[in-house]
Amino acid sequence: MCFSSLSDFLEAAASVQAFADCFYKAATESLEERRDHGILLNQYLLSHDIDEWSTAFLDPSWTHEVIRLTELKLLADFYQLMDKTCQVRRQIADRVLKGIAIRAHFAVSLENAKASLENSCDPGTHTLTLETASAGDDSDDSSRVMTAKFNITNELAELENDLAFLQFVQSDEITNVEQFVMVEFSNAFIEIQLKHYNKMFLQTLGRYHPAGQTAFVDEVNKASALLSEGDHFQHFFTDRDGTLKAYSCSYPASIQPAYSAVIQAQFARRCAQFCAIVTTSPLMHIGILNVSTMPEGYYAYGASAGREWYLNPSLQFKDDSVNDADLALLTSVFERLEELLEQTEFRNFTWIGSGLQRHYGHITIARQDVNNSVPRHRSAQLYQAVSKIVSQVDPTASTLALREGEYDLKIFTKVALSEVNGGQSKPTGRIFNKGHGIRLIERKMGLKLNAGKILVCGDSETDLPMLEECLARSPMNVYTIWVTTNPQLQEKVRAVCEAHGNDHYVFVSCPEVSFFDVKWDSFVCLICKTCTRSCGIAFH
Repeated sequence: MCFSSLSDFLEAAASVQAFADCFYKAATESLEERRDHGILLNQYLLSHDIDEWSTAFLDPSWTHEVIRLTELKLLADFYQLMDKTCQVRRQIADRVLKGIAIRAHFAVSLENAKASLENSCDPGTHTLTLETASAGDDSDDSSRVMTAKFNITNELAELENDLAFLQFVQSDEITNVEQFVMVEFSNAFIEIQLKHYNKMFLQTLGRYHPAGQTAFVDEVNKASALLSEGDHFQHFFTDRDGTLKAYSCSYPASIQPAYSAVIQAQFARRCAQFCAIVTTSPLMHIGILNVSTMPEGYYAYGASAGREWYLNPSLQFKDDSVNDADLALLTSVFERLEELLEQTEFRNFTWIGSGLQRHYGHITIARQDVNNSVPRHRSAQLYQAVSKIVSQVDPTASTLALREGEYDLKIFTKVALSEVNGGQSKPTGRIFNKGHGIRLIERKMGLKLNAGKILVCGDSETDLPMLEECLARSPMNVYTIWVTTNPQLQEKVRAVCEAHGNDHYVFVSCPEVSFFDVKWDSFVCLICKTCTRSCGIAFH
């Protein structure tokens, strides 16, 4: 007897006698019958791929790899679920990029993850309220349970986008990739064709634009025109959070969607020679490598503002200007911050935004989240407490520097950076930034930034040093896209570019524009209308 689904099995099992008869009949078969049945099974397994027969005969939800429906009660439950979606999304991205068939259980997993999140939210909202830990056994409030609240609108939207993406890549039509990105050149601008699957996907992304779908299409056109002008890039340096991906409620939940991984990998494969994601996040221990879903080899990762680099398991390196004494001071500050966050009034800063992160050469502590859920006075209290700790550890302010950002506080070491000037190394003592990170990877990997075009993408002031460094090396060959509506930041970008005689800059309002825009550029080489499978991509 064959059970092709869980419901069939449960229906048969409901009749105890029928179920027992089935087992008894199989157990009492003659030796010849068992041999004949075994030969048939063996021949079938030898003739059919395991993916083929398991897909044909098994309910996809039976596999152990499927994310199950679950109720989220604890903060750890939420983080574990998001980590599971990371594993699924990595498999999806890897299979799509290799042209391997997509297993049915991937969609089941993402649907279950989305349903689990929705069902665990407060009724009628996208707010997730989770238990964290008690206030402490030694406190008067030891019986009180602390709760964390997250607005998970972004996480749900990205799961929805991935489910829509799976529909594209599993289409049986030979032109499914072209339907995913339908573009025409007309009167020197790109007209996005809103039809069939592409219409649905564009609407899916466009609905999250601050000014609506029309503005979304307009910004896609502007950014696409800039990339079309650049054509092909020798180097691509980009920030991650806020640029390639919308900010999440908490960094451990900031999982890269599968469709984003495929788009960015395709861009790296087709439109740039060397690509790097430069982020202030750490490399590991809930860092950039933990939340990325792209296969290795497409991008280099510059963590801690480019102070530690990862290209593959055998090629990793760090900035060697940080000495042990500086690291010891940072360790002392970090330990005191951990104690600070144990206090009830500061406990919530542990799980909002980036939380408390230890980087190579600096420390980050969240002061606000993307939804501005922390009262201003509480954020100000945190700043005062952190400032006091830094002053206690480094009274002369000779080694450590505290910097205030929109969403977090950062404690940096003031190190002697080695800047090559006419063949001589000169100690500068400035704070390490992303521009220094680009200089580090250039020196270690022998990059030639003055040769070829450079694309730079960012969304905050911490990304400006990347742009400045690239403009200093090749003023007329830099193209830059900024995800910001902040007029002050836009003016700074304009000023930096125009100071070098450069006008290759565009501003967009949300990362979804850069997703769709990069997706267009990834397939610009296909305007000859050749089949994408000749390039190694088979989406269905």
